[in-house]
Amino acid sequence: MTELPGRPLGGIGIPFKGFSRLRVLDFSKLLPGPYASQVLRDMGMKVTRVELPYFGDLSREFPPKIDGVGATYWMVNQGKTVLSFDFRKPEGRKRLEKLIRSADVLLEGFRPGLMERIGLGWDAVRKLNARLVYCSLVGYPPDGPWARKAGHDLNFQAVAGLLGLGDCEQAVRFGPAQIADLSGSIAAVAGILAALVERQSTRKGRLVRVAMAEAIHSWLAIPLGHLAAGEDPSLKPQWWNGGHPFYRLYDAADGGKVAVAAVEKGFALGLLDALGLSELKELADEPMAHAPKLSYAMARVFATGTRDEWEARLEGKDVCVTGVYSLKEAAEALARIRRPVPASVPRRTRPRSRS
Repeated sequence: MTELPGRPLGGIGIPFKGFSRLRVLDFSKLLPGPYASQVLRDMGMKVTRVELPYFGDLSREFPPKIDGVGATYWMVNQGKTVLSFDFRKPEGRKRLEKLIRSADVLLEGFRPGLMERIGLGWDAVRKLNARLVYCSLVGYPPDGPWARKAGHDLNFQAVAGLLGLGDCEQAVRFGPAQIADLSGSIAAVAGILAALVERQSTRKGRLVRVAMAEAIHSWLAIPLGHLAAGEDPSLKPQWWNGGHPFYRLYDAADGGKVAVAAVEKGFALGLLDALGLSELKELADEPMAHAPKLSYAMARVFATGTRDEWEARLEGKDVCVTGVYSLKEAAEALARIRRPVPASVPRRTRPRSRS
């Protein structure tokens, strides 16, 4: 399959030593499963997608298309081998069983029960290959009453509580990425890798089951902490949803936006100095208590310059401020900052990254 440029998927830049010996059979479709197997492929594993001729991946049809094939399909199927044959017929079954016996990982993303109905469930497959790691990536908990309930990413975000949290303006926002799907993908990758490590000791594979609704719910560690403390953080100004004056977006003069994430006091004080607002530094001790005053003052200053001007003015200052980029600008910026810093550049001027 043709390789596409500009695809730093999962942040995996190079394959890992020895991973080329590991073989993955991927029966999944659309985004969650193929993204997971793409990450495994980027790590160096050999991934083979297996499809029925009359039951292919619908993402091939999603516009826009590249060489007649959906762009989404291209982006999550780089470097994979794609096989299409009828494994329900005797000859196809023999071919598939041969693939299963030589595989290390099997990944599927159907509703619970489908793989069992076609004779490819965990109990059946492990008789062919006791060392196989079998990963089922599903929407809802596979043993519960919603096991076979239809759903997609937006449903999982909604049920997991993510959408209901809203932002500091008490608005429920529709996100631009399928983060419930992809949280499930990453959880599947983690489970597969853990099972492969465990196999080195047990010499046996295992069943790994991941529900996307649960995976994205687990990502809500900060708001869940509020809930555990007896506070419902939904639809209220919080430091992590734009309510904090030093952790929010500000409008620039050209209609662009500036992302400020100067949560720690040291960063906040440095930013106030850089903005000419040193007289407000005493408010940084309790920024949420003084959020209206700080936010108003900072918004007025950021409105005096364009996004690019603010990036230039704050270059080299340790204040956790960046421009908000378009997707095209982001691809260009990531390519630029990925280049190694020349050895002659003093260490203190090298780009820093902070969580």
